[in-house]
Amino acid sequence: MTRRSWLSLAVVAIPRLAIFPFNENLYGDAIARTWLAHVWLASPHVITSFDGGAMQFGPLHLYLLALAEWLWPSLLHAGRVVSLLAGIATAVPLEVLTRRLFGARAASWAVFGLAWWGLHIQCSTTSVSEPLNLLLVVWALERVSAWHESLKPGPLVAAGLLLNLACATRYDSWLLVPLLALVVGVRARRWPTMAWFAALSSLFAVAWLYGNSLSRGAPLFPFTYIDDFHRRWYPAASWYPSEEAIWGRWKYRLLCLFFWPGSAVATLTPLVALPGLWGLWRAWHTGRARWLVAIVVVPAAAYTFRSTVMGSFAPLARFTVKEVALLLPFVWLGAADLFRRWPRLERPLVGLAAGSCVGLSVWLGAFTFRSDGRLETSLRPISATSTIDRRLMKVGQWAAARSDAPGAIVVDQDPNGYDDMIVGYYSGFPYERQARRRSPWFESRLLEAQPRLLIRWEGGQLEREKRLSLEGRAAWLDGAAFDEVDGFEAPIHVYHRRRPEAVAE
Repeated sequence: MTRRSWLSLAVVAIPRLAIFPFNENLYGDAIARTWLAHVWLASPHVITSFDGGAMQFGPLHLYLLALAEWLWPSLLHAGRVVSLLAGIATAVPLEVLTRRLFGARAASWAVFGLAWWGLHIQCSTTSVSEPLNLLLVVWALERVSAWHESLKPGPLVAAGLLLNLACATRYDSWLLVPLLALVVGVRARRWPTMAWFAALSSLFAVAWLYGNSLSRGAPLFPFTYIDDFHRRWYPAASWYPSEEAIWGRWKYRLLCLFFWPGSAVATLTPLVALPGLWGLWRAWHTGRARWLVAIVVVPAAAYTFRSTVMGSFAPLARFTVKEVALLLPFVWLGAADLFRRWPRLERPLVGLAAGSCVGLSVWLGAFTFRSDGRLETSLRPISATSTIDRRLMKVGQWAAARSDAPGAIVVDQDPNGYDDMIVGYYSGFPYERQARRRSPWFESRLLEAQPRLLIRWEGGQLEREKRLSLEGRAAWLDGAAFDEVDGFEAPIHVYHRRRPEAVAE
């Protein structure tokens, strides 16, 4: 690696290493992914379909989370190291790609923008799949750009193999296979080159489709599963839960229309994102790296169409990571066009842009850190810091202080969200001693380990099933008596199992 590459790694590593000790797994299905990897590690095998243990997630990320746990047996932290390494490593292909296309100054700005991009800092310090996927995608695109210059097959073979890894990490990378195959066909002007690249890049996708066809009778079953979840969350019917209920039908769809550029402006700051968007236009208009412009715009347009017109997709900030990151190579291109017209603006605007980039990341990270206000909760998904609701952490810490004794913790199912998963994850109890009502192993866990602690949600699943009966501050679960513990906030109630002698009395 060159000196510039090492410097890029250092610049990106500094804020991530600084925040790593404080961040906690929260978004991006980090907890579910960690548990699935833990289950896989107990019985390693090749995951060939939805039913192989990955469910709706890509198997590569689970393999790496399991490897991290094997090296460092910590469900709380090991998986976050995978994201940390991937997040930092992304600086190298991003710098090389940008320098090859737009020059050294553009590369420096792209790396600086990545370094202080709060959303990516959060992703790089939690057990989510976005940093790994982004690394693989940017690396694949860097190899495609190298092939564009030489037209030698080596870089294109590497790009195809990297695309397979990206597709095995997140499904949104699948769209890149036909897009890049088309890019290759246009550049090579030979359909055999396009055909073998498309075939090479599709190896995982074909195997995955075949595996799901055998196990579920539906090659696209994981996609159907995900779409069904989004329909429950954001249905195009006459009833509107979640975000659409909050914003209203047409206002929410208007938000979806501008979600991708809005996410760039909100997370990269206007002084970085707007030059990047203008740089996209300038690159297309001047014929520079049009293929990369298409890689940024087409997926964003496709997801925007699904959310605004079809109403079958609910966008989240982390879904935009790939496209927003690929905006960074165009930032200096857009800014330089402005500075050519008004050269005196360059120094003050560059300083202001750099300061706003760092300032937003630091301020927003501090504002949302271990704070539970309504605004803080709304901004936390795009913040550099990711910390658990303090009332949930209080429950988890109370349970963790009692996790060394034998017995299981019973965790009811939150009727309004997934807080039960957070409490179970931070309870300190080993995964095998958590009887979580949401888990398919709930009944067996109740039988294997005597329940000692009980976490109940008002209106939770156990109460609705009439498995749990309440009388004052006492609760009975399948005949076992529990007494409520003081000091916790509704709708969560915490119970400790009653001593046998107390029951006899």
